[in-house]
Amino acid sequence: MSTLYYKVIFKGIKGDSSESYSLTFKDINLEKPIKIPSQFFASLKSLSQKQTNVINFQNIREVVKIGDSDDKYNFNYYIVVLFTNLTDGNKEGFLVGNLKKHGDILIGIWPFNQENDSLSSESILGKLRLLTEGNKFKDICVIYS
Repeated sequence: MSTLYYKVIFKGIKGDSSESYSLTFKDINLEKPIKIPSQFFASLKSLSQKQTNVINFQNIREVVKIGDSDDKYNFNYYIVVLFTNLTDGNKEGFLVGNLKKHGDILIGIWPFNQENDSLSSESILGKLRLLTEGNKFKDICVIYS
């Protein structure tokens, strides 16, 4: 079984030596996709108006699939959520893709060398719930395409 990765390429600053940056997310490859509740991003946007450690902006240039892909999904757009855990200081992230008939689903994790063993719908949705409370994580960044 080969692994699929998503390389998310962000727009850089004009005149910057690179002018683009990227993060690589590992496909979570779960039998049943984890659907992200529709109110999640609205809650983070509301939180960003109250707290300075939560920001939202549009900066995804493109998402490139790397590896064997059966292309069973054709995503309308992507959203990246990055954050730092206050407990251990670890930086983590999720890649969310939108499907027309299913809504937003979790498709990747960062850093890509994380083990998928601890991933379950309950653990991910629990972490998303904690993100919207804003007191267990810092530097929450939501990047739209």
